[in-house]
Amino acid sequence: MYDFLKKVPLFANLPMADLERLCEMIDESRLPAGAELFAEGDAGDKAYVIKEGEIDILKQSAGREVLLAVRQAGEVIGEMSLLEEAPRTATARARTESVLLAITQAQLDHLLNTSPSAARAMLHTVTTRWMAMQAILQQSEKMAQLGTLTAGIAHELNNPAAAAQRGAGQLRAAVGQLQHSYWQLSERVLSPSQLESLRTVDERANRYARQPFAIDPLGRSDREYELETWLDEQGVENAWEVAPTLVNLGYETSELDHLRAVFGEGLAAVFTWLVAAYTVYSLLEEIGQGAGRLAEIVKALKSYTYLDQAPVQLVDVHEGLDNTLIMLRGKLKGGITVHRQYAQDLPRIQAYASELNQVWTNIIDNAADAMPGQGQLTLRTHQEDNWVVVEIEDNGTGIPEAIQSKIFDPFFTTKPPGKGSGLGLNISYNIIVHKHRGEIKVFSRPGKTCFEVRLPVNSETTSAAKTADDRPPTATGDKASNQSESPTNIHANPPDPRRSRSVFVTGVRRPDDDQLREIFRSAHHVAVVGISGQPDRPAHTVPAYLQTQGYHIIPVNPHLDEVLGERAYPDLAAVPEPVDVVQIFRRSEAVMPIVEQAIEKGAKVIWMQEGIVNEPAAQLARDAGLAVVMDACMRVQHKRVASGK
Repeated sequence: MYDFLKKVPLFANLPMADLERLCEMIDESRLPAGAELFAEGDAGDKAYVIKEGEIDILKQSAGREVLLAVRQAGEVIGEMSLLEEAPRTATARARTESVLLAITQAQLDHLLNTSPSAARAMLHTVTTRWMAMQAILQQSEKMAQLGTLTAGIAHELNNPAAAAQRGAGQLRAAVGQLQHSYWQLSERVLSPSQLESLRTVDERANRYARQPFAIDPLGRSDREYELETWLDEQGVENAWEVAPTLVNLGYETSELDHLRAVFGEGLAAVFTWLVAAYTVYSLLEEIGQGAGRLAEIVKALKSYTYLDQAPVQLVDVHEGLDNTLIMLRGKLKGGITVHRQYAQDLPRIQAYASELNQVWTNIIDNAADAMPGQGQLTLRTHQEDNWVVVEIEDNGTGIPEAIQSKIFDPFFTTKPPGKGSGLGLNISYNIIVHKHRGEIKVFSRPGKTCFEVRLPVNSETTSAAKTADDRPPTATGDKASNQSESPTNIHANPPDPRRSRSVFVTGVRRPDDDQLREIFRSAHHVAVVGISGQPDRPAHTVPAYLQTQGYHIIPVNPHLDEVLGERAYPDLAAVPEPVDVVQIFRRSEAVMPIVEQAIEKGAKVIWMQEGIVNEPAAQLARDAGLAVVMDACMRVQHKRVASGK
């Protein structure tokens, strides 16, 4: 055991006496293949060193097990729960027959207090695993959310599609009946006055098919009985079938007396034709409504995802909220009533539209879970100075005060294993605070929970004093009853270095202004990949600004012929001239091939515009000797460096 532990980084530099004492205290245990060492949610009372075998680390996410890692001999597991004195965040199961060495809380504390090298090794292990687990589960969370939305959309599409299909089938038979009744009617020679009355009847059928005659059920029953009696007295066949149509068209017996006077013996043929015509009009309206509903859902889905649009754009917050409600309509059906209290003059904001919709989805989805099948959901918006404020309130069970300080922490969840990964609100916090320089707060008591999101109208002009990156999220009790109290601070989450609002240049986390100044000084030809032809988009306004500063802009967009007076090229490889800087306005996942082309092109700098982060692509560029700037607006940085602020 001594020889084995000496090779484990956590114990490698321990004094001989301490290591020998640890060997005497450590318990060794064997675990057969397939056996569970500990389960997600269990108390974290021990850490383990794998001496032999392999251990699978699994986590429940959206009803399925996600394999986070396979730990092998020499690795430590279970240390995160032991350090935080928190329940296990994952399940450990033996992949093969394994031998493990158990370390208690007291032993680990003593080890970390007496050995700086062990503390450093533990810090590195915990940080690496935390980041890896968060990356895997964020992807799993997104896929689970996509699955939920897909199921909801499929359900929503099914109803209008079925209605349209059913209506089309019925319409085929109804058109045949209309044709037959038309020929019966045409056998009679109709006078001009009769033709005019027939046209009026037809217009009435068309109008009421689009907007049915309003009458309460009891009144309808009485009216049908009255009209059916009248029809029987006139000898009209199938009076029980004709009467409901006449009620739908709002007819009374006095109007039927007028029709009898006009058409005489041909009245029965007119009624037969009228029923057939009204049926056709009604079915056409039903099919039209079904098709319109399908178009509405597709439009909402496209707006919700903001497909093929720039990462940053002017966003209508109300449209995003409404589209999210459509996406979640299946979950909000039943006894949940939605109230909208929107400010009429709310301005559009510069934002990452699809990611904002992800925030609304997380919050509204949680609110629906807090009101299982019954409750009130209220959405409010208003403007305060240069901020847009969105409040999402529910009258569900509320968030216990004891855990309000943890709700934005990664992996914290009150849901049972498999029902939630604990990343929804953490992702929302990062989107609002880190990406939009905004604020998110929660006010909660039983029967009233309100999430308040504050977003700058223009993040580029938000002053440094109001920058929200350094502000922690906040939580407090009932908002209405605590207006004079300061919200209780929630400790800020450690920023994810892959997603934080930072600039990366040749591996430097936050370059100084001299490095940026050198990029701007040496750059002359800027190829803008994903440039937009729409003047209100950042993908147009940013390169337009750079053009006014003397830079030669080379547009790269396969859908455009010319932008800003310059010829556009389908990709970097097609650009015939040298390129100094490749500025990217594409989604993060599309960056890698652009970087590969930039390297082949001999570019000097990769600049991923604000909101675009792809660390593997950035590392590839750095390895090739290129400078990299990531998740930063080139216009904002140029203005700031030029002004010396």
